[in-house]
Amino acid sequence: MQVLEYVLIAVLIIAAFAIIAIVLLQKSGDEGLSSTIAGGADTFYGKDKSSHTDRTLYKWTIIAGIVFAVAVFAVYVLQPDYSQGFDLDAWMTQSGLNRYTHVFPEVPKA
Repeated sequence: MQVLEYVLIAVLIIAAFAIIAIVLLQKSGDEGLSSTIAGGADTFYGKDKSSHTDRTLYKWTIIAGIVFAVAVFAVYVLQPDYSQGFDLDAWMTQSGLNRYTHVFPEVPKA
């Protein structure tokens, strides 16, 4: 079960970075004078190419968002229930750490 959680967390991280990258690659809605001066998208072929690229990036943004949402929901469902609280002393006894000496070393009395 723990391996599945690690895989889902990896999917979350990859989906988050994918969403960031895809959104940054998309063209903004207000080009301003920069496109007019440069003249790159004024031709018929330039407009069609940018439009196709924008549609493709839009679709990938939707896909990455859905993957991200599903992974978040799956991690939420799979996480342990901590609503009853967490007993640190019981966990330490169970894991073989029956004292706090690994955190607070005992100082020898002089």
